Amino acid sequence: MNINDVAKAAGVSRGSVSNYLNNKNVSDQMKSKIETAIKELNYVPNSSARDLRSKESKFVVFIIPTVWSPFFSELTYYIQNELNSFGYKMILCISDSDFDKEKEYIDLAESQKAAGIISISYSQMNDFVKPGMPLVSIEKEPTGRFSMVSADNYEGGKLAAQKLIEKGAENLIYIGERYIYSDAMLSRKSGFIDYCSRNHVPYEIVEVASIKDYENVKKDISSFLKTNYNRLIEGKIGCFTSTDDYGYLLLQASNLLKISIPENIQIVGFDGGKRTINEKPVISSIRQPVDLMAKESVQLLIKLINKEVSEISRIYLPISFYEGETTL
Repeated sequence: MNINDVAKAAGVSRGSVSNYLNNKNVSDQMKSKIETAIKELNYVPNSSARDLRSKESKFVVFIIPTVWSPFFSELTYYIQNELNSFGYKMILCISDSDFDKEKEYIDLAESQKAAGIISISYSQMNDFVKPGMPLVSIEKEPTGRFSMVSADNYEGGKLAAQKLIEKGAENLIYIGERYIYSDAMLSRKSGFIDYCSRNHVPYEIVEVASIKDYENVKKDISSFLKTNYNRLIEGKIGCFTSTDDYGYLLLQASNLLKISIPENIQIVGFDGGKRTINEKPVISSIRQPVDLMAKESVQLLIKLINKEVSEISRIYLPISFYEGETTL
């Protein structure tokens, strides 16, 4: 049952029924016909769809690469809670880091007149967003046209190296994606390298496959451990992985090879996401302030929707060190 059925029963156009349902002007005669048809058909208007099309939409599109990550899952939870506190509903769009999917979600937001967009994208997605659409990016905003909220990834890389040294590591290793398309990942790596260089700490860079290529990442990490087995079990090694996902794979591969963590290798990841509210993650990590990132992103978006601000913002939030079981 839809408005086409109502229009047919009332003997009026589909547009007239749409106008009536959206509280637009229709004649008394037409109004009476439509109301009679609705009553006879027991038609229940879809208020959600109507809200999406209204000029004062209460829907916000949230685009993320995946939910198969504690960080993204936790961020989604806090974004939804914060939107709810302002009377907005969230439409969750999972892109799988697929550029074509991201463009489809932008088209959805624009065609359905969503109030705004919050996004995490590592592509050039923002190039396709029209200037009038309120949008806040998290972690990456390459166009300079929209506002961004991010953890301080550069300081996070520095802090990871600092903590490993403080905990007794003498030689440091960075493990991250071979081809970096994310400014956040590049900043983490740069912070790590700069800290090591300025403090004369020996370090090396180990490049592995993208975390999306799960099996090849496992092979790359396992190959590195096997090739360097003797020096890894004899030296005071500290590893900083660009994400917790890489950190967990390093932990698993080390356990299989009987390399003791943290006695032989200490591991610090990046994200510090939780799968449950009370979880205490195993991996020591540079934790992003997930709840604060959600709060700042939503509050900034609401100001943009209400036209309370017009300038482009860049908000960098402080990170912290979480002590898990992979450091001494």
